[in-house]
Amino acid sequence: MAGPAADIVIVGGGGVGSAVAYFLMRLAGPELKVVVYERDPTYAQASTTLAAGGIRQQFSTPENVLMSQFGYAFMSAAAVDLVVDGEAPEVGLKPLSYLRLAPHDHVDEIKAQVEMQRGLGATPRLLDQGQLAALYPWMNVEDVALAVLGGDGEGVFDPYGLLQALRRKAIDLGAVFETGEVSAVERDASGRIDAVRLADGRRTACGRLVNAAGPRAGAVARLAGLDLPVVAVKATTFAFRLPEPVECPVVLDHVQGLQFKPEGQIYVAARPRESSEAAPDFEVDHAVFEDLVWPALAHRARVFETLKLMRAWAGHIEWNTFDGNPVLGAHPDCANFIFANDFSGHGAQHLPAAGRAIAELLIRGEYRSLDLSRFGYERLLTGVRVPETV
Repeated sequence: MAGPAADIVIVGGGGVGSAVAYFLMRLAGPELKVVVYERDPTYAQASTTLAAGGIRQQFSTPENVLMSQFGYAFMSAAAVDLVVDGEAPEVGLKPLSYLRLAPHDHVDEIKAQVEMQRGLGATPRLLDQGQLAALYPWMNVEDVALAVLGGDGEGVFDPYGLLQALRRKAIDLGAVFETGEVSAVERDASGRIDAVRLADGRRTACGRLVNAAGPRAGAVARLAGLDLPVVAVKATTFAFRLPEPVECPVVLDHVQGLQFKPEGQIYVAARPRESSEAAPDFEVDHAVFEDLVWPALAHRARVFETLKLMRAWAGHIEWNTFDGNPVLGAHPDCANFIFANDFSGHGAQHLPAAGRAIAELLIRGEYRSLDLSRFGYERLLTGVRVPETV
């Protein structure tokens, strides 16, 4: 059973795939035939749906800082740019600074990162222990050597709302989203991608293929005989109430390997990358909360000792085992297989910038707005890592 031919097939219609489709249609218009295959149109277990929903400019890689800046600006304008049939989407963007707590052995490294971020237009503040204690008197800071408080352009948002807004606008502009799981990738005699086959028997010939399959990206690459250093990693989020609410930013506690933030009257905490299984499930392990998360929260502030756990959920992160940064662009030996993968927990906040970059690469033949060539596949072959450490 043959499916329609497509100029570009996107495997994965989650946040990244929808962003690529949207920017492709913006750049090329409805003459470009873009087909997006998503195996679960409910997005119930999609990485974007279950993401924490924060955006920050505190990164060790300059490109990630710039991607966040674009993402924040894009979401700020979403109510205008992503309108469909007069209906403005709600992506829930709210300004809220990130507070990064640093141990003693990372002080010099963090100071250098702050200078880099400032050079790119970010406005982080360095806080010594005394300044941190004065600003957040409810917090135990005895084991914190230094803190970084972010400035403008950081906040929280609704990842699912962003995904749906991009998907809906991409469809409005002419992209085709279909339900289906790609089970085979065909290459012609020259090695180029020729078509994809779906599990239900459909076949779609395509000029180019974009791998936007998130945690399943490695499996999609293998269908084409290509390697990608990505594993699915489970991260569990716990939502709770406090008897005495406190005003706090999004806290990245790098002393303990913990993060927590307020969401209205609720607080959420996560211990990311708790598991590195190749095929993790979506089951919540409450022992992680009892044994690891709650004690760490209680250590950071006594008010957390009497919290009340409300609910918890688990999602999957696509983790780049090579250097923790995305893999973007064409494979050097298969020029029409395009990677949009390996965001290592930063995909929700960086999906607007990644979508724009991949669309520019496909339509213009080069990155125009932001040079992301350092994230190319070639570094996997040369062994030159571009590590992200924040």
